[in-house]
Amino acid sequence: MEYIELLSVDGVSTFKKQKIASKIHEPLGDYSEPFQVRQLFFREFDEHRVFDWHCAPRAQFIFYLAGEVKITTSSGEQHTFRAGDILLAKDLCGKGHVSETLTPGRAVIAVLDHNPVDAGQ
Repeated sequence: MEYIELLSVDGVSTFKKQKIASKIHEPLGDYSEPFQVRQLFFREFDEHRVFDWHCAPRAQFIFYLAGEVKITTSSGEQHTFRAGDILLAKDLCGKGHVSETLTPGRAVIAVLDHNPVDAGQ
């Protein structure tokens, strides 16, 4: 399984692909090591909303269930997240990124207990 990490490098937000290692083998499937979460939110969003330059308020996984969200980083990269995509937003400082909802959708947000370094590695 993979996710896209949004992180800050010298104050500039950028994307990095990460893999989630399966370490625990059970009858219902292969599991990763657990991630400790502090809070869990469910979010619904309308289309055509733009959240101008900002940083992630805290390290959080966003699991996209429906809809499309385009994120533009301060390094100039763009990525459109769709149903089934996972984002780890942890660009906590610097110029940040712009988020734009392209279509209506839903997401689950899991706020991590700490700011992970190389989560899932």
